[in-house]
Amino acid sequence: MGVRRLLSSLARKGYSVSPLPLITSIFQDNSDSARRITRIGGYDQDEAKPEDYGADLALIDLNQQQTRNCRRRMTAISFIGLIFALVTAYLTLFGTFCGADSPKCHSVYMYPSYARIDGFDSNFTPLAKKYHLYLYREQGLDKEPMEDDSIQLDGIPILFIPGNAGSFKQVRSIAATCSELYFAGEGEIKNPHKRNLDFFAADFNEDFTAFHGRTMLDQAEYLNDAIKYILSLYEQNYSYEGPIPTSVIILGHSMGGVVARILPTLQNHVPYSIQSIITLSSPHATSPVTFDGDILKIYEQTNDFWRSQFRDRDSFMSKNVSLISLTGGILDSTLPADYTAVENIIPLENGFTLFSTGIPDVWTPIDHLAIVWCNQLREVIGKLLLETVSSNRKEKVLPLDERMAISRRFLLSGLEEYAFRDLNLADPQHHFKNYDSKDFEGAEVIELNEKFTVSSNNIDISARHAKFILPESDPTTVFYFLTSMSFTSMLFCKESETINEENGSTLECVDAEPNLLHIPASSEYTDSPGDSAMDGNSEPFKFLELDGRVFSHYDFVLLKSPNLADITNEDFTIAGVSSGINISVSNVTPLDVALHGFEIKLNSQFLWHEISFPNLWESLIAYELDVKMDYNEGDPIFQPFIRQWNHDPAETKWHVNVAHSRPNIFMHNVAPFVPLEETHDKALKLKVFQPPNSNLRLKMKINWKMTLQMLFLRYRLSFLALPISAVSIIMAYQFFWYNKTSNFMNFRDALSLILYKYWILITAVLLALSPIVNSRIVQKLLFALDPLGFNRPFLLEDIHMHANVYFLGIRNKYMLGLGLFFAIMTIGVLVFIFHLSQLLDQIIYRLKNIRVFSSKKADSYRPESQLLGLSRLVTSLLLILAVVFYIPYQLAAAICLVIQIGTYIRITFISASKKNREYLNLKNYNFCVFLLLAFVVAVDSPIIIVFLHNIAIRWETPFKSHHNFMAVAPMILLVGMNSRLNIPKYSKIDGIIIIGLLSYMGFFSLIYGTRNLYWTHHLCNITCAWLLYGMKLTKGKT
Repeated sequence: MGVRRLLSSLARKGYSVSPLPLITSIFQDNSDSARRITRIGGYDQDEAKPEDYGADLALIDLNQQQTRNCRRRMTAISFIGLIFALVTAYLTLFGTFCGADSPKCHSVYMYPSYARIDGFDSNFTPLAKKYHLYLYREQGLDKEPMEDDSIQLDGIPILFIPGNAGSFKQVRSIAATCSELYFAGEGEIKNPHKRNLDFFAADFNEDFTAFHGRTMLDQAEYLNDAIKYILSLYEQNYSYEGPIPTSVIILGHSMGGVVARILPTLQNHVPYSIQSIITLSSPHATSPVTFDGDILKIYEQTNDFWRSQFRDRDSFMSKNVSLISLTGGILDSTLPADYTAVENIIPLENGFTLFSTGIPDVWTPIDHLAIVWCNQLREVIGKLLLETVSSNRKEKVLPLDERMAISRRFLLSGLEEYAFRDLNLADPQHHFKNYDSKDFEGAEVIELNEKFTVSSNNIDISARHAKFILPESDPTTVFYFLTSMSFTSMLFCKESETINEENGSTLECVDAEPNLLHIPASSEYTDSPGDSAMDGNSEPFKFLELDGRVFSHYDFVLLKSPNLADITNEDFTIAGVSSGINISVSNVTPLDVALHGFEIKLNSQFLWHEISFPNLWESLIAYELDVKMDYNEGDPIFQPFIRQWNHDPAETKWHVNVAHSRPNIFMHNVAPFVPLEETHDKALKLKVFQPPNSNLRLKMKINWKMTLQMLFLRYRLSFLALPISAVSIIMAYQFFWYNKTSNFMNFRDALSLILYKYWILITAVLLALSPIVNSRIVQKLLFALDPLGFNRPFLLEDIHMHANVYFLGIRNKYMLGLGLFFAIMTIGVLVFIFHLSQLLDQIIYRLKNIRVFSSKKADSYRPESQLLGLSRLVTSLLLILAVVFYIPYQLAAAICLVIQIGTYIRITFISASKKNREYLNLKNYNFCVFLLLAFVVAVDSPIIIVFLHNIAIRWETPFKSHHNFMAVAPMILLVGMNSRLNIPKYSKIDGIIIIGLLSYMGFFSLIYGTRNLYWTHHLCNITCAWLLYGMKLTKGKT
């Protein structure tokens, strides 16, 4: 009676005693402070109203001012986080690229036909009913099957492997190009041992290779059997000319390239059957997704196998196998181009990674699908394939050294350090030819540091030849040559001791024409390097740069001036021998660029200036250049342009006509989670070419828009790991209060209290976490604590090959704020989801007031016994049996999520009329379980997609590791208990355990989650088991 009188008195004075939003005004406080009463009637405009907190006892420790501050802080953070998330999503989906990053692929045409090889059936492979093999034939060129459907093979076998959800028909573009070049190329291929290519293509029924490890192994086993069968076809062809093939060239797209590397690791691999592999946008360095533990295991075993083979210099693979990894760069929105790196797997003698932006006459980024049909690239690949085959060898490819030299010549820009070895001029002994010195009499001698320039303005007064005297040996002296003319005659010569019959001297010279490099043209009419690429609107420039390593072989350079009839108003040639240092090193950091920018002024003393930025190597940051040019007289002979590059992996990007644009500088260099050889030069480098008589001013700043645009691609998995971590930690905090007060606060209020009480600690941890986990000592500790061990931070200690696989994988201390940025976005998204649930509450509350939706039976629901009941028990057992015999446990988890959603909606209907604590506890608890299951099922969804795809093609792929019923039984039983309106109740020790389990799940998801997402399901399952254990103490009460 005393309590009732007290409440009545409070009501008369303006205090609420109703069970609505904040249902009681008297809070239980277990501390020594007095119990507080929060007023909810007669509010001021700035007071925190109870309905803002969803009818909860969350803020039991706070007075009104603290409540307002708590509410404002959480609202501000969540609003900012949601804005960040929306802006990032918008830029990711709708952001565009310009200049060097704009797509310039040309369309292609072909006349394809495909012959299915039905002879490759179950007698040769157990997977014949699921997969198929096709032979591509270009109509009108290749030999088509005969009337009895027998195929005619007279070429060199090459096998195309499609990627994730790819089609065998993607082979058509490159295959058609090879046929056109061979049969109608009119001498484009110089290889005397060339032969037409027989393109085979695997049909995987558009399998989702990237999502499922077992599918990857199925494809690899099938392909090994297919290679054995293909080689047997040639053995049976008695009319085949030349040695019978013993190996097959491999061309893989996307995950097909990864499958190609799995082939030699399997037991059914045909020895020596693979020697040349070319991959297109294939993620070799690390797995692009971590939804399946089998994929991580396969990656680890495959990369370890390849590393061990190439560390043994006497192994077959080390002496014979080449691997070329091509990527389209920034336009690949399917996977980060950084993942295509192979430098951490194989040495440069056996392969390399290259970007399409640096391939001569291609010079364009290419998206993930277009890389198999982009006309400029397919022409280069076709020529490369035909130039590296050898019809007179049983291996059907040239020896490794010759193959790699040709690959470097076709694919690299030629300005890379390791491309120097392939220059004719660097090894002249086999290339010298004799010339009569009288042919070059009267040549104009060009002095050191003097520029020789020819254009339409001075061609009539130029000497027929220019002679550049080379110093004997000077590491700072460079010979340079740049021209826009298509025909050039340039000889590197030395005096010969031979005297001709007329007492004249003889010159021994090497023609420099084969060593001239194609680089993009830069004029006022070019907007991107692709404008002067293959079949472009203008012709590319030719460029040559040689240093003192070459000068010792020669005495001088002879350059022939063009004829007046051959030169246009836009043509020019500029050459010279310069000494001195034209390299600048700037130690600016990303923070310096962000706060103050970077500026440098350049004069035209040199044709180019090289600027090196040792502290700018982070792939997560994009920059923007503002270039201004002052020209002293007339019009410039060309517009300034920039070569952007970094060493490892070797990425080159050209920015043309920079005086009339704002080029974006985005690089693929040191990337999150990708292994790195730490002793290599990581600096961003810019080589700025400027016309004579000009002055340039360069300003650099951070391009925040592009930085955000490229962020999601590298951290897609983190956008699942971080919410799981946050939900787990918030649930741990909810159970802490629940065990203490028997009141299960709602999700938003728990988050508000955490942010209010611990925001300084949270901010400090998120800022310090990236530098901490990048420490060697901490990485060793984290690896020791890693329950899985698939991701090793220390790969090859003797060559300093390391990877940062923890948290966000950041190596740069200037990016430490990224963790806080992601945390704010995560909070915004989670609060937004909570508000959607509140909107559902309002809709249900409105429906409850409509007679047709009102139900006395629903209003009378009470928590039931802790036992499941017969119907729910039978349903749960049937679902468990389905996991054992048919469906993967991930699908059962998705069914659990659907049941949990139904339970939450049902409880919301009840609590709309039953405004008391027990139903609010049920509602808040079930919402958190739903939220946790939702993100975990999102992790499971790729496996579900693979399973449903296999059903669609009527194939039963074994899900051996995915039929573990114990991986989902606790979830199934828990959602069954939740549907009977039960909530766990723990003793003190048991309550500490559930808090510990949730906290560890939050810690694991934060530190290890991005690279081990699949394990969050098992941690959630263990947590569900302990929640289920807590039901035994409920006994039908909440």
